[in-house]
Amino acid sequence: MLRKVIFVLLLIGTLGYLGVSAKTLKNFLVEDMKIDEASGIACGYVNPQTLYTHNDSGGKNALFVLNYTGKTVGRIVLDGVKNRDWEDIATAKDPASGISRIYVGEIGDNQAKHKSVFVYRFAEPKLDGRLDISISDIDRIEFTYEDGSRDAEALFVDPKTMDIYVISKRETKVGVYLLSYPQSTQEVNVAKKVATLPLTWVTAAAISPDGRKILIKTYTGIWQWKLKRNQSITEAFSNREQSLRYKIEPQGEAITWDPRGKSYFTLSERSEDKPLFLNHYQ
Repeated sequence: MLRKVIFVLLLIGTLGYLGVSAKTLKNFLVEDMKIDEASGIACGYVNPQTLYTHNDSGGKNALFVLNYTGKTVGRIVLDGVKNRDWEDIATAKDPASGISRIYVGEIGDNQAKHKSVFVYRFAEPKLDGRLDISISDIDRIEFTYEDGSRDAEALFVDPKTMDIYVISKRETKVGVYLLSYPQSTQEVNVAKKVATLPLTWVTAAAISPDGRKILIKTYTGIWQWKLKRNQSITEAFSNREQSLRYKIEPQGEAITWDPRGKSYFTLSERSEDKPLFLNHYQ
């Protein structure tokens, strides 16, 4: 059913490229067949020129580490954590400590039936040439939405405040929800709705490392919001959005900035009859 919906969206969207042109678009073949339902991507800070991705519902409790040419160079296993429906991933450097952390969003809820959802947070490990790393020191951030259960596939972390933002997926106008820092790991947090956006079928989001540019992705396009001087993220969503270049993917559900905030990457779920590419817009 989902693929039928996506097909309709592709028909009503602009086929090919959308929005403002990036200077170049480079495509890199992802040969690792274990990456079949990629539903999030985030840049690495501790490990230069790396990207973290994961499969969604039913996938392994592991992150795949890619280099910028789409080759798998490692894997990070989250011990004691299941993949009920991981839908997005983010990285952020704590401005106080300088520690880079990875955030995995178990926020998928197709039927809006779960009492609560989760974000798993842990320090970004150094690969040091290792192909497999297991992580057990993981913060479990459980939360509900103030206005009831809903499906979501997009999150990002404000690099200035460590606030977590989650964006719902299916509404005609999606909601932006805030989990203010510090998030509790002992009690259930409540995500507060702070904005409504004129988008639907939102599948991914990312914020630049300087916290000034926000990308939000749907199946048919990418939109950017820029923060003006002294603006908060919530206030910035009242600004006019800008459509960025995007080549339609089979089922694109992942986007991230590079560590400098100068270019962005996208990745799709694997189509049965097509090769999978890591797309780099520069």
